[in-house]
Amino acid sequence: MVLPTLLHAAACDDCALAPGSLQRVRQMAALREQGWSLDEIALRFGVSRERVRQILRAHGGPDPRSVAEARRRRAEQQAEAHIDELLGLWRGGAQAGSAASALGLQAAACRSTIARFATEVDHAARRASLAGARAAPKTYSDRDIIVALLSVAARLGRVPIAKEYGALARELEYPSLPTVLNRMSGWTSALRAAGLTPASTPARPRSRRWTADACWAALRRAVAELGEIPTIVGYARYAVDRNDLPSSATLRNRLGRWSAITTQLAAERELARHVQGARLATARPLAAATADQPAVV
Repeated sequence: MVLPTLLHAAACDDCALAPGSLQRVRQMAALREQGWSLDEIALRFGVSRERVRQILRAHGGPDPRSVAEARRRRAEQQAEAHIDELLGLWRGGAQAGSAASALGLQAAACRSTIARFATEVDHAARRASLAGARAAPKTYSDRDIIVALLSVAARLGRVPIAKEYGALARELEYPSLPTVLNRMSGWTSALRAAGLTPASTPARPRSRRWTADACWAALRRAVAELGEIPTIVGYARYAVDRNDLPSSATLRNRLGRWSAITTQLAAERELARHVQGARLATARPLAAATADQPAVV
C-alpha cells in the first residue's frame, strides 16, 4: 500500500534522487513496509542509511509499529527458509540464539519458528543430545576448540563460515558445531576467541531471473511433480538444491503470503477439473452419435 502522503511527493523539489524520484520514494516505502531494514534499502539504492531515514520521514514513511510487525514477519520467513538447518542445530543441542548466530538469523524468529515446526521426533532427538552431553565428560577445552577453528581456517585458506566448519569437523573429528556454539556462546564469539575476524556476509547479486511469472510457472511445475499443493516447509525441502525452482522466501517476496499462493493454486486446480469435466461431458454424446450412424458400404 502506498501511503497517502507519498501521492503528493511530486511537490518535493529536492529528493536527492535521480529523475523519477517519486517512484523511488514509493519503492523505498514499499520495501520498508515489507520489513526491509534501513541498511538493506540504503544498499539497494546506493545511498546512506541516514538518507533513507530522512527521505521516508519527509514523505510520511510507514508507521513504526507497522514496520516492526513487518520486520518480525520477514525474520520469521527467513527462519522458515532455513528450517532444516535450524532444526538440525537445535536437535544437536544448540540453543536457538546460538543457532541463529550461526545461520545469520534473528534469535526471536528462530525461537518462534522452532516452536511452530519442531515435531515430537525433533524434541526426542534434542533430549537425547542434551542427555548425552550431560552424561559425557567435557572432552574439549576452550583451547581445543580454538585449535580446531585455526586448523579449519588454515585448511580453507580463509575464515570459515559455520556450515563449512561443521562439515569439516565431522570429517576430522573436531569438536562439533553445536559444541562450539554452546561452549563459546555463538559462532562470532568463537571466531574472535581464536583471533579470527568474522567475514562480512557479501551482498547477494541481484537477479531478475525470478520474476512473478517465472515464479508462478516454477511453482505450478512443482505442484504437478508432487501431485499436490505443498506446505511452505514441504516446498522448501523439495526445492533445496534445485536450480530450476525458486526458494520459498523468493516466492513469498514475489507473490505474497503463502496462504494466498496456495489459494490461487487451489482455484486453478479446481477450474482445470471443471474444464476437463466439461470436455468429457461434450465428448460422450458425440461418441454415442458416431456409434449410432450406419456404416457406409
